Amino acid sequence: MLFDIINANIEKMVIHKIGSRTDNTENTYSKKCMDLASDSPIQMLKQYFLSSFREPVLYHFEGLNHVSDNIVYKSACAIFDNPELFYEHSRILASHLYESSTHPQIKSGEFYLVLFNNVRIFDEDVRCLGIFKSENKETYLKIYPGQDSFDINCEEGINIRKMDKGCLIFDVERESGFVASLVDKVSKQEALYWKNDFLSMEERQDNNFFTKNYLDMCKGFVNEVFTQEGNVPRTDQIGMLNRSINYFKDNTMFSEDKFNDEVLAVPEVVDAFSQYRERYADENDVSFGDEFKISPEIVKKENKNFKSVLKLDKNFHLYIHGGHQFIEKGFDEQHGLHYYKLYFERES
Repeated sequence: MLFDIINANIEKMVIHKIGSRTDNTENTYSKKCMDLASDSPIQMLKQYFLSSFREPVLYHFEGLNHVSDNIVYKSACAIFDNPELFYEHSRILASHLYESSTHPQIKSGEFYLVLFNNVRIFDEDVRCLGIFKSENKETYLKIYPGQDSFDINCEEGINIRKMDKGCLIFDVERESGFVASLVDKVSKQEALYWKNDFLSMEERQDNNFFTKNYLDMCKGFVNEVFTQEGNVPRTDQIGMLNRSINYFKDNTMFSEDKFNDEVLAVPEVVDAFSQYRERYADENDVSFGDEFKISPEIVKKENKNFKSVLKLDKNFHLYIHGGHQFIEKGFDEQHGLHYYKLYFERES
């Protein structure tokens, strides 16, 4: 994880109820912040608010020229500068969330604003503003003793291991739109209103961002350019994917020249990849440098998307992790079927 919340403390907290435009219900506001007495379930609350933030990708408020017009950004600045304004801005943010929830599938739910301290990021202990919304309820069985036997009852509640929507805004890099982490469990029917409409955030262009986009670009190149339609055998496609992910696994720094030599190798492929890179960068608003530090967290997460499986009808799956030069493809006219011939030294 890019930030450490093990020593984090809840300094202030308030809960409001967010209405639903579909149900024609309005917000319901608490009259004050919660009393964080020593007997309150602080550790349980911390687990609920913070345990879901596992993604290595970081965000910031988008549009640096207009970020001062962003309601969430302005509230975060005000709270960090003067925590006494916490409750006032909690109502501003809850109202803004309601106004941003225009999609008909967006549910009502609980809105939580939490001010944490002692959150560590970039080797610095800072305050952190947490913004959360719970939408989905689960049914729990409650067993309790009766007069002659145990009785059972059903209660509806929130699963503390499942955060629906959350945002942590760290009090660093304010001039660049802060640094933030997001959780957004989006259903297929629901708009991306949390990140786009309410927060107006975009990915931070750091080493995680560049690593993720370069790996996405490698997959895109194989799927769109380095294809069977372009007379590239499927084994060579898998070989390209393997070399790409292995390069990122085996190196701590990305070098364009080294990548071209070790992964692309052939001048024609280098030229084709260079053209695809320019198009990808333009379409995705990414400015790749010749070098950047590789993020091992992103590589580990993306590794599962670099599949090295060659599927042959419904009968065989060949897992190719390298050595595609030892695979020979042919066509058997007698059987009217394609075949693969594999060369190897030993089996186990």
